[in-house]
Amino acid sequence: MVALAVVAFAFVGLLGLHNRNLALVGRDQDLTRAVLLARQFITEMELIEQFPDTGVSSGDFANYPGFSWHREVEETSLPDVRRVTLRVVWDPRLPDACKLLYYIRDRREPEEF
Repeated sequence: MVALAVVAFAFVGLLGLHNRNLALVGRDQDLTRAVLLARQFITEMELIEQFPDTGVSSGDFANYPGFSWHREVEETSLPDVRRVTLRVVWDPRLPDACKLLYYIRDRREPEEF
């Protein structure tokens, strides 16, 4: 009877650890997806916008419901470099879980006078 009680307590503890591990795996999958979405967003920004205007913008990822992005573009002390702060959010309780700081340079040809 005592051995059965010890096994029962151990089993309950192991189930608790298993549930915790499943939650951690789910969180890690969401974080990995957010990082990949952030890199994809930056790559598309470099190809399409090339040198984004300053300001704040946000939106959702069409193929990934529950994931949204928030971008802030700021001037720097260098005229052809801008600072881009990108956040990918999937859980409102963790708004800074995936935050990417990126500097982008204007690669367009300078205008001639």
